[in-house]
Amino acid sequence: MRKILTIQVFLVLFVAALGAWFVDSDTGQAALYGGGIALVNTLLLGFRVQRASANAQHSANQGTFTLYIGAVERFVFTLLAFVLGMGWLGLQPVPLLATFAIAQLGYWIAAQRVRV
Repeated sequence: MRKILTIQVFLVLFVAALGAWFVDSDTGQAALYGGGIALVNTLLLGFRVQRASANAQHSANQGTFTLYIGAVERFVFTLLAFVLGMGWLGLQPVPLLATFAIAQLGYWIAAQRVRV
């Protein structure tokens, strides 16, 4: 999981730096925020997988339930974070969403190469 997070952090910082350099600092901030959402999602997933593994020793149903709760938790967190970022904070939606998507794509590619 650490290697995946390292790759995601690199991607987020790279995209945010590009946005800040070539567009403006507001673009870089929105990109950092969107990437941060993806990073927190990765951390939540790792936490829930560890907990599900521990719960599965007691009961397979408990482990599965923990994973389902984790999926709902990540979905709600992501939705609220987008609302907060684009609504209340007024961050630019395109760099926010684009960096989130790039970090998620980085997760997917890294997970294919690095067996967690």
